[in-house]
Amino acid sequence: MKSCIITAIFIVFGISLSLHAFPTDTLTVRVLGTAGDARFEPRVIQAQPGDVIKFVVVEGLHTVTAYHPQNRRPQRIPENAVSFDSGMLTEGDIWFLEPNVEGVYDYFCLPHERMGHTGRLLVGEVKQVPAYPLGRIAPSIIEDLDTETKLLIDQNSFDL
Repeated sequence: MKSCIITAIFIVFGISLSLHAFPTDTLTVRVLGTAGDARFEPRVIQAQPGDVIKFVVVEGLHTVTAYHPQNRRPQRIPENAVSFDSGMLTEGDIWFLEPNVEGVYDYFCLPHERMGHTGRLLVGEVKQVPAYPLGRIAPSIIEDLDTETKLLIDQNSFDL
């Protein structure tokens, strides 16, 4: 009987260790604004494959939509990544994304895309932004995303 209890303890302990061997993070992006001030905060975020990104709609009506042909946009996510679209979200809604492919993911809010409501997710070790097609994104928006991305990449390189 004593050996059964000891074995059970080792099994439970082993399962507990395996569950925590590769912890994932949950990172939060707030979705804000109702018109020209619509935005994702932070606009550019760093994650690791398997991390969960939680989008919390604070105000307004929004989507979290990948730049991808399935969403009638040029592809601005990694080649092997799955396209995503949250559908319409309203104040208080929460939507989760779990990216598993390393690379740069650009996304937008459908109702506010023309106002520059875009965001970027860097998954894994990103050294530079791929030469994605512009599509409907204004060059000034891409410049802003690229500037914030470079600052984040430089900060992460410095932290190592």
